[in-house]
Amino acid sequence: MAGLVVIVLFIPLQSFMGKIFSRLRLQTAQRTDERVRVMNEIVNAMRVIKMYAWELPFAEMVKKFRKSEIDVIMHTNYYRAVNMSLFFTSAKLVVFLALLTYVVTGNALTAEKVFVTSALVNNVRLVMTLFFPMAISMGSETLISCRRLQEFFELEEIGSGLKVEHVEDIGPNESASVQVENLSAKWTEEATVLTLESISVSVQAGELLAVVGPVGSGKGSLLHAILGELPALEGTVAVKGKIAYASQEPWLFSGSVRQNILFGREYDEKKYGEVIKVCGLEADLQLLSEGDRTLVGERGTSLSGGQKARINLARAVYMSGDVVLLDDPLSAVDTVVGRHLFRRCIRGHLRQKAVILVTHQLQYIRAADNILVLNEGQCEAFGTYHQLVNKGLDFTSLLQEEKDDASNAGSICLPPHISNKNLHNALRRGSNLSRQGSIRSIGSSSLRKKGDNPMMYDSALSIAGSVTSLDYTHDAMDDTTETLEENWRKSSSKNKQADDVKPENKKYTELRSTGSVSGKIYLKYFLNGGHWMVCLALALASVATQVLYSTTDYWLSYWTNGEQLRRTTSALNSTHDSALDFPLNTTINFALNSTLNSTQSPPEPTLPSGYLDTKTNIIVYTSLVGSLFLLSLGRTILFFVICMTSSKRLHNKMFSAVIRVPIQYFDTHPIGQILNRFSKDLGQVDELLPSTLYDFLCISLNIVGIITVIASVNPYLLIPTFILAGIFWYIRRFYLGSARDIKRLEGITRSPVFSHLSTSLHGLTTIRAFKAQESFAKDFDDIQDVHSAAWFLFICTTRWFGIYLDCLSCLYIAIVTYSFLGNSHSLGGDVGLAISSAMSLSGMFQWGVRQSAEVENQMTSVERVLEFSKLEPEAPLTTEEDKKLDPQWPRSGSIEFIDVSLKYDEAKPPVLKKLNFAVSSGEKIGIVGRTGAGKSSLISCLFRLTEPTGQIIIDGADVSKLGLHTLRKNISIIPQDPTLFNDTFRKNLDPFSQHSDEELWLALEEVQLKEAVQETPGGLEHVVSEGGSNLSVGQRQLVCLARAIISHNPILLMDEATANVDPKTDELIQTTIRDKFRSCTVLTVAHRLHTIMDSTRVMVLSAGQLKEFDAPHLLLKDKKSVFSELVSQAGTSTASHLRNLALTAFSMASADDGKRSSSSSTSPTGRSPVSVASDLSPVSLITAKDVDMTHIKTTSERGSDKDSEAIAPSSPRIDPEVASASHGSIDELTKL
Repeated sequence: MAGLVVIVLFIPLQSFMGKIFSRLRLQTAQRTDERVRVMNEIVNAMRVIKMYAWELPFAEMVKKFRKSEIDVIMHTNYYRAVNMSLFFTSAKLVVFLALLTYVVTGNALTAEKVFVTSALVNNVRLVMTLFFPMAISMGSETLISCRRLQEFFELEEIGSGLKVEHVEDIGPNESASVQVENLSAKWTEEATVLTLESISVSVQAGELLAVVGPVGSGKGSLLHAILGELPALEGTVAVKGKIAYASQEPWLFSGSVRQNILFGREYDEKKYGEVIKVCGLEADLQLLSEGDRTLVGERGTSLSGGQKARINLARAVYMSGDVVLLDDPLSAVDTVVGRHLFRRCIRGHLRQKAVILVTHQLQYIRAADNILVLNEGQCEAFGTYHQLVNKGLDFTSLLQEEKDDASNAGSICLPPHISNKNLHNALRRGSNLSRQGSIRSIGSSSLRKKGDNPMMYDSALSIAGSVTSLDYTHDAMDDTTETLEENWRKSSSKNKQADDVKPENKKYTELRSTGSVSGKIYLKYFLNGGHWMVCLALALASVATQVLYSTTDYWLSYWTNGEQLRRTTSALNSTHDSALDFPLNTTINFALNSTLNSTQSPPEPTLPSGYLDTKTNIIVYTSLVGSLFLLSLGRTILFFVICMTSSKRLHNKMFSAVIRVPIQYFDTHPIGQILNRFSKDLGQVDELLPSTLYDFLCISLNIVGIITVIASVNPYLLIPTFILAGIFWYIRRFYLGSARDIKRLEGITRSPVFSHLSTSLHGLTTIRAFKAQESFAKDFDDIQDVHSAAWFLFICTTRWFGIYLDCLSCLYIAIVTYSFLGNSHSLGGDVGLAISSAMSLSGMFQWGVRQSAEVENQMTSVERVLEFSKLEPEAPLTTEEDKKLDPQWPRSGSIEFIDVSLKYDEAKPPVLKKLNFAVSSGEKIGIVGRTGAGKSSLISCLFRLTEPTGQIIIDGADVSKLGLHTLRKNISIIPQDPTLFNDTFRKNLDPFSQHSDEELWLALEEVQLKEAVQETPGGLEHVVSEGGSNLSVGQRQLVCLARAIISHNPILLMDEATANVDPKTDELIQTTIRDKFRSCTVLTVAHRLHTIMDSTRVMVLSAGQLKEFDAPHLLLKDKKSVFSELVSQAGTSTASHLRNLALTAFSMASADDGKRSSSSSTSPTGRSPVSVASDLSPVSLITAKDVDMTHIKTTSERGSDKDSEAIAPSSPRIDPEVASASHGSIDELTKL
């Protein structure tokens, strides 16, 4: 009865433990989501992190999140250790209490009572102490998962709250149109400021509507309202005809160029060729190794920004929509290509369509039929170009004017952060969050509060996005899967010859290991958990625990034999009759009773020597059971501590290897593969592997103990034992050969699920605009079916394995049982011990062998983690050479390239070829060239993102001998794609906490963000959304400029840094650069030629070679120069204007040099005098009266076109006489 009470008490105990495990599992999931989200940010922004030399602060951030996660897991393991120890000793405890009660009440122990009770308890134990708590835990996790799914399913659908009337099919007598009437809208209910307010506009077929306005004015939001993505509060939107859409941030999936353009539509060779021409892609396709069959890579990583933008535009053009929405498609192309796109595509190929063009480029708005001017979500003006000019509207001042009133902050825009409540808004907007709202609404919008649950958004967007994007191929799937691009290819049913050809160039394939996991992997796993002495202590504790466990069984047998020898034969016969009454299988019951009856020997009338009395036996047995629990608990805790220590070290090694690997690794390996290691594989190592490995070790020792006990009773049983063990091992080996590869296959087939989900989430707006939801859903179903097939195959293999083990276990029990028939020399206690032990082997063998297989399957995760830990790192962060540098290095910022060449792939030609040039301190250098000329590669050389050959000298120091941190920390950069992180404004500006609040506020004030940040809750401590999604692109760029101001470095690189900003922000960046970096060396990569006309010199690159390097005016004087040809291709009027800019800048620089020459003929260093014309501004010299309105932006707002992504402000000038004498002799002019 006492044993039954203990068994019943396990039910509420395990229910309580189940609730604890459920709560801790939820906490673990939340912390894991946070860590993976951070890893997703880091991997996606690795290029920026390396250029800023921010590896250490991000390592600390990951360390913090990892510690929080491990703390919860370790807390869970403490409870699990108690639970497992209870399971391990529960049978002994129940049997002990049952027999103790039985003996104390005056009954005598018999073999039948003892070992039948033991057998029954062992059977109940598995259910009550293992399967029952496991069921509770899994049930709780299932409820949590169902609850999270329910919350997601109950989110508002996209159609709710929208007032869009869309008639896609129009009759022959109807024409396409867009009618917007009194539209007011905002992205979320919590937002206090309307994104759009009382907007009315009309566009008919054959009309071009140009939408202009400053950053955050609502231009992109208007397009989203027309697409049905933005909920309308008032007013209506009526659209007639099919919609084609080109997003501001190009969205490409991992397929070929052709597949991205066709987007699942039929291939029409004539139409396709025309689209390629009007979108200016002919020359680019000729440069690509496989033409339009070239794979663009994940998110188009193998293409330049301009190429991605034109492919994105070509997709919209090929669709042949009646209504075409273009969200600033000209941002990433140079002047020549921009004019070609506008004339041949927008005003040519699309002339019969209803086109809405969002743009910052005023030189094109004169050709528009109507112009809509937005500001702070309101309509400032609407009409034709001449109507607006006649009304006195000054486009330039409209976009540049600084607001002096309190509403100034309203022009700086933020969308609200994504919380669980408005996740549907995030899914609707996709990657276009940056264009909504205002920074004034940061404090009042639905930003995530401390109490919000981040799990749903993080797991959906970080892990899947994040996690997200692992490519795979037919070969990797053994021809069982179809890639996303293959599915798109198949959807073109009428184009089997034209489009079903598989691209020849190969995508990166995730390698799949073969064979069994090496024993070295197990050794490394345990040695990472602690010193070998600790591992030895665990081994000794495990053996001691098993010895103690077997000793309790042996002592019970010893006690029973002693009692048996003291009873009379009649008493023994009486107990035999009562032994028939236990609920076992009939065959086993008969065999056991027959054996007991045939093997009992007559008891001795007195207690034989060597046996103890009952009281002593009780004391010894009590001590053994108590010691067993304590030793088991200690062993289990030590085991989990070792496993968690190993897990922490493996993570740290993998993270250190990943953050130190060269940037080319991230360009050639899918991000999803990397994140898969940090999410799925590390999750296996953290949570599943320790429990499975513990089960396997305990069961292995238990099996050895049981076999030892059986052999001690009947040594001949070792013969069938070893025979069956060999059969077991053979079946296990046969099973593992299949199961291991199936498990690996399942892991590989899982990655495309995340990849497709990530791709879909990032391109939701485009997918819905093109009505491609069903195609993408079908693709997802196909990919998920492949993964499900692999998983089902694994389950079936496991079940087959279990059935065979059950059959062999039953055979072994039969052999043991029948081996005692006819043996009259064995004591009843020994026989009962052997048979009950053999019966416990049935489930134990099956579970143990299955767990051994599962251990090997899960050890593949350790293997994969260790693979990443061995990645070849880039150069050291610090070197001995750093200590020899001047503490203030670099003081002047001079740069010299000596025979510098660069290769990204040893099998391909170099992208930079023997560059030789020098840049003096304080020079402002413009870098121009067509796509693929090597402009960005030159920046990579300076940062040593890719190691070049030759020498790069900065202030007399060979950068190849310096530590990477020493080099990168002393060079500032404003990148083409501004990157912010999900942390505070303070950490985004100063991750090392090296600067005071005053310095940070001053930097924000310089870029006109101080007031906006002050209005946010927390100010500098306010948290920026992931990727800076609650800031517009322009605001993100201003934050990057603030970073550069804070760093105070003498060298600044600008990689097309103003591509996605409006003229006002462009001019602000120029003014700040001119002001704050007047004495710095500035290298500017630019597409827009007018932005570098006032540079000291211009570097012209072509096919990786330095073609020209001189003052812009001097290069333009040579009509045959490459630079002069580039300028001429911009058109007669524009070329004339650019030449005037260069002449004016050159004259101003010459005058300034003349003044300086009167006081000092040479510079202290002996180099040519370099002066600073900090107040030079073409705006003050050339007004709107001097040129027509087409060039207002070009003359007065340098850099308003988004392609002029870097600004070369008025800057140090070269003495004109020296420049003239040196023209054509670059080495002489630039000699340091």
